[in-house]
Amino acid sequence: MIYWRMRSNKKFSKQETAFWVLFAGMAVYYGWRLFALTPWYDELYTYYFFISKGPVYAAIHWPLPNNHVGYSVLSAVLDLFGNAYIGLRGVSYLCALANLYLVFRIAGRWMEGYLPLIATGFYVSMDLVNQMAVQGRGYTLGITCFLTAFTCMTELCGSGKISKRYYIFYIGSLTLGLYAVTSNVYWVVPLCLSGGIYLLVLSIGQAKAENVNFLKTSFGKGLIRLILASVMAAVLTIGLYTVIWMAIGSNLLVKDAASMYYGLSHGKMVLSAPFAAIGRGMEYMLDTPYIQSEERAGFTGRLLEFLVTLSGYYFRAAYLVAAIWAAGVTALFWKLACRLRVNNTEGMLLELMLVLEILFVPICLLIQCKRPYYRVFTYGGVLLCLLAAWLLKEALHIIQTRWKRDLVLEKGSFVFLVFAAAILVKCLFFSGYGNQYGDREHEIETVLSKADITEEKTYCVTDCNQQYLLYFLYGVRCENREIEGTDLVVLDKRMADPEFDEMVWEFYHYYQDIPWDYIEDSMDLVFESDHYLLYSK
Repeated sequence: MIYWRMRSNKKFSKQETAFWVLFAGMAVYYGWRLFALTPWYDELYTYYFFISKGPVYAAIHWPLPNNHVGYSVLSAVLDLFGNAYIGLRGVSYLCALANLYLVFRIAGRWMEGYLPLIATGFYVSMDLVNQMAVQGRGYTLGITCFLTAFTCMTELCGSGKISKRYYIFYIGSLTLGLYAVTSNVYWVVPLCLSGGIYLLVLSIGQAKAENVNFLKTSFGKGLIRLILASVMAAVLTIGLYTVIWMAIGSNLLVKDAASMYYGLSHGKMVLSAPFAAIGRGMEYMLDTPYIQSEERAGFTGRLLEFLVTLSGYYFRAAYLVAAIWAAGVTALFWKLACRLRVNNTEGMLLELMLVLEILFVPICLLIQCKRPYYRVFTYGGVLLCLLAAWLLKEALHIIQTRWKRDLVLEKGSFVFLVFAAAILVKCLFFSGYGNQYGDREHEIETVLSKADITEEKTYCVTDCNQQYLLYFLYGVRCENREIEGTDLVVLDKRMADPEFDEMVWEFYHYYQDIPWDYIEDSMDLVFESDHYLLYSK
């Protein structure tokens, strides 16, 4: 299989050569996206308030649940090199490329022919995966952690001597995954369960054969070690969040006039009452959930609609993708039942992981009565591509067995490879994947490019998007919102409309509080776009 060939020093096969050509092409494509697409609000907010302030600051600040702490810490390290685009998106870029290799490697461990290449092609073709690939958010990093943890788990679930580095990377991947995005718990729990169930089944079978207690078998001991490693990851994650809770709690308590710690320094407060700080920080985070619960009445129907819509975020044929999910889960249950009946566990770990990962989300959301943002489930692209490749493998194996043709798998998978390549080209170049993340942010960037921006000039920001972009693009951190006395002002045209009175949360100004006399007497309109006006002295 490809997995084992990639670990050897043998010459690359045709499939491996094709993969590295794809890898090189995607490296260029992702590199273009990294610099060509203007960051949108969430990226800019993360960069302005966390990444740009250094790794230590990013590690202990989380005023909003939308901050991906672990990602911000790693990005803050890259940001020290001085390029804002690399600082914001460099981690995602590296992870996006790593994910290609890991998907190909995982598929190559259980699949033959061109199926690993098909799985990789399907993965990079997905809209949601592509849109998040190089964004300055933690979702692509979360996928890397997921794939790394599963790769390590396949080694930990094997027989024979296991290197300690697999335990270290397994623990580290789970910890970083949860530290980067807390909603990664949706893949962490079923991943750990799949390894535990797999080793439990093997240990029970081994115990029957050797007539001993299943915990005393080699697989039983492996089960205990896997549980301990998972618990260690949970402890480390709690430790990292405890630091955040302590920082948040101490900040709130020393600023609360009703608190007995009011006026103390943060250090003194933490040293004198660390548990009070932790408790207050935890309370604050629980009181400000990112996703609100919904009414239980009618939630099942809304959840089904949510899942179908989510399927359309991977590929735009939503009902076809939803059908693949349903058919795949049904086939996985049937295959697992057959394996247990004949005591054949080859390939069972992948199948267990897929079925548990796919089923865990709807069950969990049904219990929680929540529908998170679709981008939370970007990692589902991994499940979908592996599931599709697995279905192809099973179908081709059935045909090969019944027709007794040895080349069905290779030739059949090549036909689907051509199909996958066509989908990849269509999606990446003819489906609008290259559109800007945010039209407003991109337009503001264009407007600012028409201005002569230097550190000597004084600026005023009239909405948060231009405030964040001014710093991201030019290194000018401007908190000033007073227009009078400034050298440069960018106004949204709605601000210049005396009849516009709708509430826009990004705005710092409206028509009534803008000093129009100063603008007309002291400034010139130097550029006008579809939605913005640029005034300069």
